[in-house]
Amino acid sequence: MNKLHATTLALCLTLATTGAAIAGPPLATDDAGTVDVGNVEIELNSSYGYNKDTADGITTKTNTVEGEIKITTGLYKNLGISLAIPYLINERTHQTDGTDTEVSNVDGFKDMKLEIKYAFAELAGINLAIKPSILMPTGKYSNGQSEGRWQFGGTLIATKEFDEGKYALHANLGYEYHHYREDDGSQRRNLWSGSIAGEAEVAKGLFAVADFGLRTNEDKTSNELPVYALTGLRYEINEHLDINAGVKFGLTKPETDVTALYGLVLKF
Repeated sequence: MNKLHATTLALCLTLATTGAAIAGPPLATDDAGTVDVGNVEIELNSSYGYNKDTADGITTKTNTVEGEIKITTGLYKNLGISLAIPYLINERTHQTDGTDTEVSNVDGFKDMKLEIKYAFAELAGINLAIKPSILMPTGKYSNGQSEGRWQFGGTLIATKEFDEGKYALHANLGYEYHHYREDDGSQRRNLWSGSIAGEAEVAKGLFAVADFGLRTNEDKTSNELPVYALTGLRYEINEHLDINAGVKFGLTKPETDVTALYGLVLKF
């Protein structure tokens, strides 16, 4: 068993030995809950990321602004479907070797993702769900916003809540198979991910959240895993509107150094 498999298994076992609230942005880790039949949730998510990397005497600074609309509805009891439409508002890269500086800008739609979530069981107070997903090649391949192929994956989700939903833990174990349009052998096809998140209601409708996760590095030349930690707040203003904000930190070099997250959720 490699390092990633062992770590993600440990995360899931940790959750199982500890207690279904509905998580949401700014958390990256999903919860096992589904939207009721006939209801709709619309997420409007935004982020600003900054990363600095130095290799072989070349320093690269990248500023990224992204947005996403995610629409979720219930199809049947314990069965929901969602469509995420991401858009790269701007990615500005400064690359310098100390004398010359190159600047590039990229924007445009990225690949859309379709997900179906099925909450299939409750064991010892732990709610379990599975979420297959399809990544559709809708982004512009020529500027790096798409892999140019349909990609498939799935996530196993576990949620346990405490004190009537005032506290909750969520764990995810995910897998994606990537089939690249141009494969030169430098990228991994089988990508694993694992994460665990917690939330606590610190005031009426106000939740403090924390998230930790890691995933397979797509670059075959590196065995260093991208690892992140995230903290933030979610405020349920009323039954129709949530707002949220958070900060995501890269704990290893492959992950973006710091990302500010902010958005809102409309519920109908």
